[in-house]
Amino acid sequence: MRPSLQDGADRIERTLMSQAAFDPYHLRPLASLNRRQIIALPGVEVEIIGKTGYEVASRPALIALIQAQAGVLGLENVDPADYPQHLNALLGSSNVSLRIASKAVAVQHGKRVGYLIASILLSSAGLTSPLEPWEAEYLKYWREQVDCVVLGGGLSNGRMGQVIRGAVEGGLVSCGLPEISIQVCEHPSYLPLVGAARSLPPGEERVAAVADFGGTRLKRGIAFYGEGAALQRLEILPSCDIAALTEAGKTAALAEEMLAILAETIKRAGALTTLSPKIMCSVAAYVEDGKLLNIDRGGYYALNQLSSDISSWFAQQVSQACEREVQVEFVHDCDAAAVALAGREKTAVLMLGSALGVGFVPPENACRPLAQEFVVDASHLVCD
Repeated sequence: MRPSLQDGADRIERTLMSQAAFDPYHLRPLASLNRRQIIALPGVEVEIIGKTGYEVASRPALIALIQAQAGVLGLENVDPADYPQHLNALLGSSNVSLRIASKAVAVQHGKRVGYLIASILLSSAGLTSPLEPWEAEYLKYWREQVDCVVLGGGLSNGRMGQVIRGAVEGGLVSCGLPEISIQVCEHPSYLPLVGAARSLPPGEERVAAVADFGGTRLKRGIAFYGEGAALQRLEILPSCDIAALTEAGKTAALAEEMLAILAETIKRAGALTTLSPKIMCSVAAYVEDGKLLNIDRGGYYALNQLSSDISSWFAQQVSQACEREVQVEFVHDCDAAAVALAGREKTAVLMLGSALGVGFVPPENACRPLAQEFVVDASHLVCD
């Protein structure tokens, strides 16, 4: 049986849900894929039935699968944190045995992602019992309004993304859901940055700074707009590892790093041409009115300990550092990722990264358009 909401954070979550109308383009904590459970379906491995999405389909889950085959894959002396990148490389190895072994691991992971999607579509249970109205509408939307799932996030890059895509599709077919199309997007790691750039409110500015605070890395870029405020180019700047700072007790250090990166990015962007005073920040946390939801779930939510209005606090700190007025608006990373693909009908974006996340793609008129010649420019980066 699925767990009901019991602890303090979940009680707050239940209250929030009871007060909110379901909006597919502004998801809340009950949209979590990490807490959904795998149900018994054709093809599903017995040992994963009842486990959560995070336990079977997150980056740590993939690392565990790779670690079990580390000897076969020749990765005994590799840092487990680097396993996914090495698996991606091995999928293109000239050594047939290594190629076959690495593909088997990626396929197993992809099928489990497919089983998770199937469990959402075919299970009558949810995270709340009885189902809160918000969650009931969310699950109904999945079942009635989604016929295409686009994969994004770091685990969807390169050969691994293509192998996982095929395996997700295979997992769905084995569960009796052949009608769900699975695709991999272009630039899967940068979807939240593209979405943040497209989410910038209308204005005359031709340049904006954007950031994506993820569970593992902090990514950032400079967005360039052209005629009709269309997004023409997104220049990707070097990212940095931020995983250790999202752990408990590191909130002050996390805020310091975020502020430093935002200030540096704005200074770099501001030297180019007219810069938007607003910086859109995708973040691995749920957001309400541009501010981090105030629930006790650690990570980025803990930033609320620093101020009762964390967005204004960030704006004040960055403004002082840059010596110019800056506004900071947060957006949930999966909502932002979905905005990147605005205009695709009946489509969900599934982010495969440190954890799992979903966003539903909004209409094209809900955000800034993409120029026909839009490009993501990461060519100057050695490795990111």
